Amino acid sequence: MQNNSGRPKDLEKRAKILQAAKSIFLKMGYHATNMNQIAKDAGVTKLTVYNHFQDKANLFICAIEESCEESICAKEIVLTEESNFEQALYVMCHRALSIIYLPEALKLDRVLFELAAEQSPLTQQFFDASHTRMSNVWCDFFRQAIHLNFIKADDPLKQTEMIVSLMLGLRHYRVLLGLDTVPTAIEIDQMIQQAVELFLLKYQTKI
Repeated sequence: MQNNSGRPKDLEKRAKILQAAKSIFLKMGYHATNMNQIAKDAGVTKLTVYNHFQDKANLFICAIEESCEESICAKEIVLTEESNFEQALYVMCHRALSIIYLPEALKLDRVLFELAAEQSPLTQQFFDASHTRMSNVWCDFFRQAIHLNFIKADDPLKQTEMIVSLMLGLRHYRVLLGLDTVPTAIEIDQMIQQAVELFLLKYQTKI
């Protein structure tokens, strides 16, 4: 009985801690963030933070996973024999770029670079929670397309790497380094159209 009555309150506290953690990690980076700040912003004690998350590293990964899940877990695209694959591919590309160029996503990538430069063990966990998660969504989409014979059979991961590379190009790295601006809506549409055209040139099955 005690556990059941306390669970909603515990979940509410956990959600507040995660929200505070996401905000502070993005603003301050990993190393400049401390548990006292997070506890204060969440309106809980430092002990409560540690009761929910064993340490800063665990809280960081949980916060990143939740942030990525909120962004990536859009309505799943389920292909059928009647689907317009080219249109579905465009939608997938648009969703991907909408996530990639979120201000929060760009900040997360910069935090990832910070950790990678230090050879932190958190780098792989962070990468899996964000980039690998999105890659898995793409791979599932291409498996469906292969099964329905919309595209030629190939390794879905290879196809994923190709479409993402075609969309982002070198400009994405310039954006991450602050050397270029985030693409406009018109530019994003052009990037997607070009990527889809080149991808289909290689993989579309002949009708």
